[in-house]
Amino acid sequence: MRTSVPHIFAVGDCAETKEFFTGKCVPIMLAFTACYEARIAGINVNKKSQFIKNNGTFTCFLTSINGLMLGSVGLNEECIHKKVVVGISQCYSHHPESLLDTHLIKVKLIFSKPRGMLIGGQVMEPESAGKIVNILALAIQKQATVHDLSTLQIATHPLLTPAPTVYPLVTATQSALSKFK
Repeated sequence: MRTSVPHIFAVGDCAETKEFFTGKCVPIMLAFTACYEARIAGINVNKKSQFIKNNGTFTCFLTSINGLMLGSVGLNEECIHKKVVVGISQCYSHHPESLLDTHLIKVKLIFSKPRGMLIGGQVMEPESAGKIVNILALAIQKQATVHDLSTLQIATHPLLTPAPTVYPLVTATQSALSKFK
């Protein structure tokens, strides 16, 4: 985010944004991108020695339509020209599913082939899609693989989360893992 002018940094819509996966410049003009870049620039302005590198941004979206929350992070199958492995899972938001206010959660995860790095995901669920998308964003940022996510340690509670035996991030990852050769 350093500009050609010494000691001047630029972030957000007025700055060039590099895409996380390709390093190419992209027009991602969203608040989360500006905040991410601003945090890095703020740290770098105040640091005297080692700078934090911006490894690029990837898209994270959430929307709500008639009470259904939809989330997407990273790449989707349509914008990928490489081979990918997809894992899909669905389960109920509470356990047992007969509890009040229990909803269906659907998760799709996209991993690169052959490395198995998480490169994207989509979530559909009325309550916790934002939480799941944020977990996936961290996993992408840290370049987590199908093996990392297949052993994800999670907290569960019958009134708050799916059952640990069917937790959607783990089961979607296991679905993808079974397709790797």
